[in-house]
Amino acid sequence: MKKARYSVFWFVALFLLAATGCVQPVAIEPPAEREVFVRCILEKGNYIQQVTLLYSGGVGEYRFEPVVDAKVTISGPEAKDRIYQFQYTGDGIYEGRLELEAGKTYVLKVFVPGRDTMVATTTVPRPFSIGARINPPIEWLEEGGSNQRDLNPWYFDVWEEAYNQMKSMGGKSLLSEMPGMVFWISAEERHHLYILGRMEDSTGVVGPITQLATNHRLVDNVNENGRRYIAGSDAENQATTPQQRYDRFIKQHYEEENLIYHNDYLRIDCPQNYSNGLRNIYRLLLPASTGVDPGDYLDKEMDATQYFTVVGDFDYNIWDTNHPGETHPVLYFCSVSEEYDRYLKSVQATLADAEGDLLSTLYGVAGGYSNVHGGHGVFGAINTLRHDCDVKIKYSLAVIKGYYDGYPAYPARLPKL
Repeated sequence: MKKARYSVFWFVALFLLAATGCVQPVAIEPPAEREVFVRCILEKGNYIQQVTLLYSGGVGEYRFEPVVDAKVTISGPEAKDRIYQFQYTGDGIYEGRLELEAGKTYVLKVFVPGRDTMVATTTVPRPFSIGARINPPIEWLEEGGSNQRDLNPWYFDVWEEAYNQMKSMGGKSLLSEMPGMVFWISAEERHHLYILGRMEDSTGVVGPITQLATNHRLVDNVNENGRRYIAGSDAENQATTPQQRYDRFIKQHYEEENLIYHNDYLRIDCPQNYSNGLRNIYRLLLPASTGVDPGDYLDKEMDATQYFTVVGDFDYNIWDTNHPGETHPVLYFCSVSEEYDRYLKSVQATLADAEGDLLSTLYGVAGGYSNVHGGHGVFGAINTLRHDCDVKIKYSLAVIKGYYDGYPAYPARLPKL
């Protein structure tokens, strides 16, 4: 199985944790010496949790065999905490109904006849939020784009007035530093964040977004592929319509930043107080005669130090509102527990120079991180927010027609491909 082939499989298994798939052979051992592989990723927002138990060293095509006679429980760390019993449903999968609490620690116990009890703990990531906004590129304002009221989704004169005032004060606008769709994370603690992309329509997932890049300063480079984000083909360079020019301005900006693509996902360790260096933002004062509250629309003295963007082999729909039936890009922001993050990093490091996948590497020479005492595998947790890469319309007394802004991310489950 070549490296290019297991990349997509690894990422599907990474979060969806399918119990079956193509794996490399392992040595057949006597039953008493076979290892038990435990895999359980608690998913916030899912009321039915799953635990997968497999024996290593199967026969023929069945290189991992299901454990069918185990007793599985999950509880809190205290003796008084409720104990949730899991029932066997087939293929080595045990299911139980458990509604997770963010920030709470859970204990998994697995009893297999003739073996020591296997125990693991994990803590569900605490709540976090992902905000989004759209910054018109500064070139658009220099072109007078804000005066093209029939074409510009951000039509209102205050954008241009704000830009002119910014220049007169000798400052830089946030627009020139980070145009297009930008995000920020709000949280009370550090988060291990994985960002995945999918193309979806009203029926569900159409396919994965396989290349992503970001200007976040703390992005992990372990899965960089060396290819640089570029604005587009020569044909796209001849942008003539207002929409083409607008999109081109944004893409060229990030092309000049020399952003490097990552395969399948972005991993970012997000501290509580991240800074991107954007500190040169002035407060703008508009005449009362405009009837516009600067706090609603304009660059002002704000905390923009956590802003970052995500680009890739997809196009944001930031020119029109989303039509639900049409295919559009979706980003999933996944906060994972400390244990799950360590497991994913160890497996990715193993896969970098060797064939294998999430199952077989646990039994290889290198192996992967395991937090299961008395066995092998991982017990972790994940909390996911979904962002539709489209725009919504906001209305106000100052802008009766409404203006466009980004959707904040909302809780969701990671979809299957």
